[in-house]
Amino acid sequence: MKNEIIKFSDWLNFQPKQRYATEIADTHQYTLYGGAGGGGKSYWMRKYLARRLIKLFKITGIKNIVAGLFCEDYPAMKDRHLSKIAIEFPEWLGQRCSDHKDYGNSFILNPEFGSGVIAFRNLDDPSKYKSSEFAIEAVDELTKNPRETFDLLRSRMRWPGLDKFGLKPQFIAGTNPGEIGHGWVKKLWIDRDFETELLPIKEEFAFIPATVDDNKYVGEDYVMTLESLPEKLRKALRYGNWDVFEGQYFMEWNKDRHVCVPFAIPTGWRKFRAYDHGREAPACCKWYALDQDGRVWNYRELYVRGMNVDQIATEINRLSGDEQYQYSVADPSIFSSTGFVDRTGGQTIAEVFARYGVQFMPASNRRVDGWNTLHQYLFWSEIQMPKIMYFNTCFNSIRTIPTLVHDDARPEDLNTKCEDHAADCDRYFLMSLHEMKGETSKTDIEKKLEAWKKQDSVLQNLTELYMPK
Repeated sequence: MKNEIIKFSDWLNFQPKQRYATEIADTHQYTLYGGAGGGGKSYWMRKYLARRLIKLFKITGIKNIVAGLFCEDYPAMKDRHLSKIAIEFPEWLGQRCSDHKDYGNSFILNPEFGSGVIAFRNLDDPSKYKSSEFAIEAVDELTKNPRETFDLLRSRMRWPGLDKFGLKPQFIAGTNPGEIGHGWVKKLWIDRDFETELLPIKEEFAFIPATVDDNKYVGEDYVMTLESLPEKLRKALRYGNWDVFEGQYFMEWNKDRHVCVPFAIPTGWRKFRAYDHGREAPACCKWYALDQDGRVWNYRELYVRGMNVDQIATEINRLSGDEQYQYSVADPSIFSSTGFVDRTGGQTIAEVFARYGVQFMPASNRRVDGWNTLHQYLFWSEIQMPKIMYFNTCFNSIRTIPTLVHDDARPEDLNTKCEDHAADCDRYFLMSLHEMKGETSKTDIEKKLEAWKKQDSVLQNLTELYMPK
């Protein structure tokens, strides 16, 4: 046994940054390692799992502890891990099983090491793990997954008996910048911006950055390849820059150009609101002002999760105060009769908002046209200011818009699995602004509103409310 432990120590062969990541992961519940190409993150994850399972057995005496190693699909698992494990994991450590009767595709440590299990799993449908239990979870390329996947997996982090020894289940991950999960991963581990429910455990989150410079086994040819990549991809993969990355949808975004210090909105500027509905996903309402030059200023936002429609309406009213709006637009789906939210009255979401004094008109849902319009408003040059600006108090707009990525199947659209609620509000508003362009007189707007009123019963009282003041 002693000789085998010596072998195991030599077998790990962790480099300095990987050893540091090991120390951090041992003392934190949520650890992210890497953040750039070539940092040795996949190697570290699979060997850390073996090491941790053995350590848990030595501390607790509990056998058959299960760790999950997750990739987005089986081909990725085969390329990143299974092909490497066949070479790296010796017989004295354990046995690979392609279809174990209890654990399926797995690597099982030998009995003297506690018979711990590394279960190889894919994330094509995370819901299949709703009844699973893992003492350790490791996700390779975390940003390839939406936030919902992370929340589901961490709800499966439990193992009987660990708490008696003061031990907690763990989550470790490795990733590069980019992909659909870029925004939420950056929010938690890079920016350390935690939702209220995560604040009690925020110190359990740790990020250990690693680049190709931390991996002595990477050849100079690979370094030169990273150096030769296009600018955004080079900054992300070579240097671990989380602010720019390949696949970024709004490449025009520049915080120095688009974000400003708040100021009092001049009396003559017209004001508007736009709303994107959500309950489990965030609901977003944004307030805009239009200056005399046609520039849009996003001066306020409401971004909430888990609230009922009446609660959201109450909060919108509170933030709106006695302001007067040219009009307010919303996601057209809230006007649908298939989305009843009031069990007694059978009202649509829009009708419930109207009952609480928040009147919306249905916005255009032409997605690509809307995104192209937002592209135009975000555009800037050395001699031209952008046509849309964001107060620095609009935290979620500033956080999420630059993290959005293209849809792989439809590159002209953005991926709807991203956190796109703030951008959706911008799209709704800018499309309505262009549809109403030139219709600034009371008569013109009355005609437009009359057409809208025929589409849904909730719009019966819009004319008086939305007349220019």
